[in-house]
Amino acid sequence: MNPRKKQITDAAHRLFSENGFAQTSIQDILDEAQIAKGTFYNYFASKNECLIAILETVNEKAERRRIELAQGENKADENVLVSQIAVRLDMNRYHNLLAIFGSVACSDDNDLKAFFKKNQTKELNWIAKRLVDVFGEEEARHAVDHAVMLTGCIHQIIRVWNLGANTEMATETVVQFALDQLKPVIREGNKKAFFPKNWLDLTIDSLSTDYMEMKQQLIIRLSNLTKKLEKEEKAKNNEYVQFLLKEFQSENPRLFLLESVLLSLKHVFEGSSYELEISQIVKMAWQVLDSL
Repeated sequence: MNPRKKQITDAAHRLFSENGFAQTSIQDILDEAQIAKGTFYNYFASKNECLIAILETVNEKAERRRIELAQGENKADENVLVSQIAVRLDMNRYHNLLAIFGSVACSDDNDLKAFFKKNQTKELNWIAKRLVDVFGEEEARHAVDHAVMLTGCIHQIIRVWNLGANTEMATETVVQFALDQLKPVIREGNKKAFFPKNWLDLTIDSLSTDYMEMKQQLIIRLSNLTKKLEKEEKAKNNEYVQFLLKEFQSENPRLFLLESVLLSLKHVFEGSSYELEISQIVKMAWQVLDSL
């Protein structure tokens, strides 16, 4: 992220956490970040857009960490799933997002509501798919039901624990306990599903046009970048970009290789004149991968 943009989001993040989103004005952010109003509007059209940028940054960190946890591991490993679910919860807690979520829960802003709906849908869809990875294809029919049960159980355990304790419980302990309670229900597996297995896919399908457009934009940006790197004779760096371009153009991209290259790409270009462009491309690439 651009240093000045990060300066603004860091200041806004502190204020949103301490004072609440609604109680924080743009002027408060200007004062905290020690910037002029024009500087803020160079990066954000509104306070809402600034908040979304903060949340997207945390989301990206959590998604990268989930991928790192899964690298080289069996996708059916229950312990990996527990760690991956816990990562998102720990990120939210570490970055004080729960307080922010509470302060914007009743917002009437359409952009914020759409953002939270999209994130909730993606998270439930991801958990449903991972439950199938761990418990087998026979779980697919009930995966959405069980994803809802699991997340609801986890959040209520944490909430009730916080009512009666002054210390936080290890997140993985909570996730493992909730999953253990769900296992007998999963094993039974002969009841009619409440949500059809494609329930969340129907919601995500409405984003398919955005996905195709984003993928095409990503391919164009990668193609333009590789041409620029060729002119500058930066062959080694260009190998990474050319690999990404080839994979994203493929009908069957090798996801595990793409994930590995994306995790290291920022480090390859760190400190170069392409650092900002690479950061934007990597962000776009993760969004495309998340929709595959």
